[in-house]
Amino acid sequence: MNVQHFLCSAVVCLLLFGCKPAETQTSVVTPADAVTKVAETPSEPKAAPCQLKLGFESWEPYQYVGLEQQASGLDIEIVQAVAGRMNCTLVLQHGTWQELLGQFRQGQLDVLLGASKTVAREEFALFSEPYRAEQFQLFVRKNDADKYNFQSVAEMVAAKHKVGLISDYYYGEQISALYSDEHMRPQFVESSMSEQNIAVLLDDQVDAVLEDSFVGAAIIRRKGLEQQVQPHPVKLPESPIYVMFSKSTVKPELVSSFNQALQQLKDSGDYQQLLSKYQS
Repeated sequence: MNVQHFLCSAVVCLLLFGCKPAETQTSVVTPADAVTKVAETPSEPKAAPCQLKLGFESWEPYQYVGLEQQASGLDIEIVQAVAGRMNCTLVLQHGTWQELLGQFRQGQLDVLLGASKTVAREEFALFSEPYRAEQFQLFVRKNDADKYNFQSVAEMVAAKHKVGLISDYYYGEQISALYSDEHMRPQFVESSMSEQNIAVLLDDQVDAVLEDSFVGAAIIRRKGLEQQVQPHPVKLPESPIYVMFSKSTVKPELVSSFNQALQQLKDSGDYQQLLSKYQS
């Protein structure tokens, strides 16, 4: 949940990369003034403390504002655990992916989660090692499901059906090629976030939407849409997902430290427990 896109992308660490000693903050700033505590600081500091400003979006089950206005989700918990191993404090900023990406490019954010690696993004960002994978698939209105016997998104848009996606998400080379085609681009309708994308589908403005398999299922379950929306068999290839660091505020050494802490998390078994918690 992670540019260019196509529906959708996550919310969401480390040693010297924007490290600011003393006056560290732990509150999460959001447009709705949602506040959350986000640091897991070891009892015995390993090095000078650091502080990273991390942007996260509403993309359940990966990133979202949960109970008591706390930042929640798989991506959030993974990065919190890694940051804790690095003695680093996270200050979270909630917003849409498009807003966060703009702030990130301007150096106002240090970290974004749920990102795909692209050549364009590598101009302004550093990337961690992959920390999970994702797969997008089509979702359609349940009453219309039998109409769409397509084997690919390309077939669907070639037949003049409209597909919804999220602005500035990256859906892979196939979707990027379709979106770049001036004859195909009108078949894509952009939204700012996943729930809006599903709403556009329910309003008959599009015939299908591209969404992460787990995110789409979470929205359907949370909104009680089981009788209105269902997944379509067409899926995009699975792709690796990274933590993205701002080149203007983060040093490569910090990214290396993050990767080391991430590997330690995986080796400890805690990483697999987090995956099981959200994917079971």
